[in-house]
Formats: sequence, structure tokens, C-alpha cells
Amino acid sequence: MRKSLAVLAFCTVLVTVGGTASAAAGLTVTARRAVLAGAGASVTLVGTYSCGPFSSGVPDSGVIDFTIRQSSAGGTVTGFGYLEPTACDGADHPFSVDLPSVSELRFRRGAAQWSASGYVEGDGGLQSVSVPPTAIRIR
Repeated sequence: MRKSLAVLAFCTVLVTVGGTASAAAGLTVTARRAVLAGAGASVTLVGTYSCGPFSSGVPDSGVIDFTIRQSSAGGTVTGFGYLEPTACDGADHPFSVDLPSVSELRFRRGAAQWSASGYVEGDGGLQSVSVPPTAIRIR
């Protein structure tokens, strides 16, 4: 019985350590705040991204596309923007992306949803991210 418990404990440690290591690598993106810009013609999304680590510390190529949507009685206003990651060393890097409205409608202060998708590629392989529509408040 003791031998079985020791083997089980050892296997559990290996699974936990392996899961943690793989979860640490890859492309992630988080929006921390959304700021009204251009009299409501756009929103600036501010946050952090992380990718890699690649041995060179930079990606060969990559892009993260952002969308922000805000609904009101007058309709839904949508803005798009993108970021080309410049560092993939496993650390968090700040970003600020302008997402201009694609219609005559204007953004306003209040509830909205942002989403993102993208990839980076380098000597560490291809890493991708997809963030589903996530609540954020435009200030």
C-alpha cells in the first residue's frame, strides 16, 4: 500500500509540474481599460500582452486583432484595431491600441465588450490567442 501511494504521489507531482510549464508559455492578451478618444470616434484599449519565450526575444511575425463593441438605443458601434507584438520573451509588455469606429455612430462612456485574436511565430513555433467578447467599461 505504501509503495502504491508513493508512486501515485510521484506521478501527481510530474503531471502538475508538466501542466504548469506548458501553461506559462504562449501568447496571452489582457485589456485593462478602455478610454474614449476623438470625441467618441474611437476607443483606446490599454493592457498587456505576453508571448514566447523565443530564444531571440522577438517574433519573426505576428499580429493581434482587437474589436470593441458598444450597444445603445441608437444601435451598435464597432471599432477595430491591431497590434504587432515586438517582444516575445515571456514577460508582460504594455500596449495601447486605437480602435476607430467603422460607422457614423460614436462611442460613449459606459459598458462595452472587447475581443481579440492573433498569433506570433518564431523559433519557439506558432502561438495563438483568442479572447471571446469580454466586458469592459469605456471611461
